Amino acid sequence: MLISDMPEFKDKTQVMTFDKSTLIGAAVDSMAEKNYGAILVTDQGKLCGVFTERDLLRRVAASRLDIDKIKLADVMTSNMKTAKINDQVSDCLRRMSQGRFRHMPIVDEQGNLKGMLSQGDFVAYTMSDAIYRAGMSAKAGIATGGTTPFSILAAILVYTLGLLFILSAFGS
Repeated sequence: MLISDMPEFKDKTQVMTFDKSTLIGAAVDSMAEKNYGAILVTDQGKLCGVFTERDLLRRVAASRLDIDKIKLADVMTSNMKTAKINDQVSDCLRRMSQGRFRHMPIVDEQGNLKGMLSQGDFVAYTMSDAIYRAGMSAKAGIATGGTTPFSILAAILVYTLGLLFILSAFGS
């Protein structure tokens, strides 16, 4: 499946962006107010970095920087990975896992920002997709005679009887 087909992507087209000259304090205030874990940083309207909670912890707090004096450009992650709207969901998940990052900006073929997805968005998508596929597989199995409701009930009955036998054998 493509990123553009994900319901989570369609809901996440509004992204918080700040110019690279913005002071950290102003960005952090907005992030906290709107409960954002990451923002995108721009330079003359073009994407140039990402600033995350991890950047705040490791680069700002750990170095005891003054958030009212330091600009986003000084602490942002500039070598970020992006995905295109027509990339495969599985490829993006793999890249995020291997790169150990949790937010991925989504761009079009010209590099224009179209949204941002988090690992949580991908997990929500993959979980609902897995449940859907399991349901479809179960329906197909029943329709082809591979698994019938009777065989499922019989298996539960055999399991229960076996469990009762084992419990009674050890209980006396």
